[in-house]
Amino acid sequence: MKYLSGDSQLINWLRVMRVSQGFFFISAMPVFLGTVLLYKYHHITINPVVFLLMMIGSVVYHLGADMINEYYDHLSGNDALVDLKTPFSGGTGILEKGLLEPKKVLRASLLFFAIGLGISFLIAYLTNPKVLIFSFLGLISCWGYSAPPLKFCYRGFGELVIFLNNGLFIIGAIFMAFTGEFDLRIILPSTFLGFLGFAIILMNEVPDFRADKQVNKRNLVVRLGIERAMVLHKIVIFLAYMSIILAVIFQHLPVCGLMALLGIFVVSDKEIFYKKLGEKAEDVKVLTGLCKSTIELKFKSWLFLMAGLGLDYLVKFFLS
Repeated sequence: MKYLSGDSQLINWLRVMRVSQGFFFISAMPVFLGTVLLYKYHHITINPVVFLLMMIGSVVYHLGADMINEYYDHLSGNDALVDLKTPFSGGTGILEKGLLEPKKVLRASLLFFAIGLGISFLIAYLTNPKVLIFSFLGLISCWGYSAPPLKFCYRGFGELVIFLNNGLFIIGAIFMAFTGEFDLRIILPSTFLGFLGFAIILMNEVPDFRADKQVNKRNLVVRLGIERAMVLHKIVIFLAYMSIILAVIFQHLPVCGLMALLGIFVVSDKEIFYKKLGEKAEDVKVLTGLCKSTIELKFKSWLFLMAGLGLDYLVKFFLS
């Protein structure tokens, strides 16, 4: 992965938005999956304009969440205290270095949230007002992840927020927009993406353990300790793939959906499935590799799932 470097204003803004890490694309994944599931379950094809609006809305909510988190982590002194910096954790350092004004980053995050909310109202006008249920849930949880008074990530609920926003809220919004109902069949495919998102944030919190503890950010890694958090990391990865298996068993996904499991075999660093950190808990190179591999696992598993769904469509098309 190539990371942005340089100190121009544009580069600094792109870095504070974490563009090079591609975190924002995580919010695009459930839009693609939800669109495919909507067609599979109800033979409804999303209007391209609405699809684009949902994509943009999901991404700008994510950008708003990342930037407001950057602001409040700077305000609390959290990011300045991080002593184990990786490209995926500990903040971008842009505010600590004085390369951007904190208040400008806060205003930019609020602008992203406002754009996302405006897009939500437009989608509601074009489709169904019920879509606003999940839009408001997404807005409140993304803003409240780090912003007072909610501060979910300080209260041990941050990982749950990530879990819900990585799958269920976005796919639920798609189904509400076009069917007006919450379809129970979306739960297992949604939790697949949600659990892998949970695993990513959990791994990214490990290098920040001491800094988070000092500012009383009582996320699950701080509450459990690093070793038990690493056990939980493996459990949620297991639950992600169990979600796929169960979805196939209950016929919420076709058999080809099992292709998502191939992500396990092609991830570059398989130590994420069994490694105990021990003394390596302070090895930046090891932590960077584990963070990167957890992100890679989600991207590749999602790609294989989408390929499986595409293959299922093609097989049925040619056999019909």
